[in-house]
Amino acid sequence: MTTQLRFIGLVFVLIFAVGNVFSQDASKRREPQPQVRYELGEDSKKQTNIPEGQLTGPFLFQSKIIENTVRKYWVSVPSLYDPKQTACVLVFQDGARAINPGGVLRVPQVLENLIAKKLIPVTIGIYITPGQRGTEFPDSIGTGNLDNRDREYDVLDDKYARMLIDEILPEVAAKYNLTTDPKGRAIGGSSSGGICAFTVAWHRPDQFRNVISLIGSFTNIHGGHVYPQLVRDAPTKPIRVFLQDGVNDNRSPNDLDRDWHLQNQAMVAALNEKKYDMAHVFGVGAHSDDHGGAILPEMLQWIWRDYPGVNSTGAEKLVELARQRKPERINPFPNFDEKSMISPFGTWKWESNSNRIRRTETLSIDGTRDALLGNLVTSTNINGEIQSSIAKIEDVQIVGNKLIFDVEREVRDRKGKSTYQGIVTEKTILGWNMTEFNGTPRDTPWRADRVNDKPSP
Repeated sequence: MTTQLRFIGLVFVLIFAVGNVFSQDASKRREPQPQVRYELGEDSKKQTNIPEGQLTGPFLFQSKIIENTVRKYWVSVPSLYDPKQTACVLVFQDGARAINPGGVLRVPQVLENLIAKKLIPVTIGIYITPGQRGTEFPDSIGTGNLDNRDREYDVLDDKYARMLIDEILPEVAAKYNLTTDPKGRAIGGSSSGGICAFTVAWHRPDQFRNVISLIGSFTNIHGGHVYPQLVRDAPTKPIRVFLQDGVNDNRSPNDLDRDWHLQNQAMVAALNEKKYDMAHVFGVGAHSDDHGGAILPEMLQWIWRDYPGVNSTGAEKLVELARQRKPERINPFPNFDEKSMISPFGTWKWESNSNRIRRTETLSIDGTRDALLGNLVTSTNINGEIQSSIAKIEDVQIVGNKLIFDVEREVRDRKGKSTYQGIVTEKTILGWNMTEFNGTPRDTPWRADRVNDKPSP
């Protein structure tokens, strides 16, 4: 990254910090960061007048190129697909999230709707999960991240591209008539899947000429922060790119190479400087798929705006339509009742899964309503090895039906404090876990289930 861009980025981050969450006194508890939501439009929803296509899979796949991994993929075939005609191709990373009918991406449905309106060409979708190391795919992971994801998506080599082009595409092409024209092939993804999509096209523009990146991780996870300079140093490649990001996307004032939004700005600047066919839309959201999902219909139309047989709205108009999408602010505690006298006493439990790590948290609340006590027991299962720790919860309060407490723990040889706030019901506590990473607030949803009650004192 150039010195000038680093300076501009640092100034922007400092301005952001003064006006946002960093302006709060570090000695005081902060509230969750402002939450926003972008609503999906009609092109992302099922339409009664549009025939349904077919989603096949999941198919289990073991790569010879990315050894000792197993993954799944799905294929969506639109209702207008004619095996006598070649179909365009859209590959999307994090396949389970991409096809989730209750999610915010809903890529197969978007394709179906746009194809029926002739706003994009007939396109077959291929949705691929990251790899899991070993030979068994953990079905319990749902739409979560598998343990080889960062080693496939965030690295800059061509191994993933070779697996896709030399192994998965031929397997799908054995069943369907896929185009071999790189202008008819697009690849997309969200977060690390976004940088992965760009890497595939960067290495193999002879195979993929169109890229969609949502909240792309062009950061120093495994060296991705160098892409802006790589773009500047290399001859311009025949790649068309549409990037989406949010100004609150994983800001990192203490480590600019890991500032998601700054790095997306740097990518836009580099691609513009090298005169790429590029569009971008920056919203106000954080590291979330919902903005990208909301404007995905416009992004896909922009990618294929000049493909034969498409009724194009025009490149500038499509970008303008995408930028017109405005979010609504979400109340982080919609059921807060300051007059409630609900009991927080008893035992509460929740689980989290990340890669091969399963973490079980058990919260015990005791004392009196005016003087709450408690502890948090953490049991971690790492590849079958159980480790347990216990921490006293601090500064415990119940305000109406909102439980608030802090806990200090050591993770990976680093001590850190988390603040939990959640709305207590008879069966659950639902709220937010607020921590910091490299000086940046990271807020994640938190839900605990009641295991047993303890009578109020």
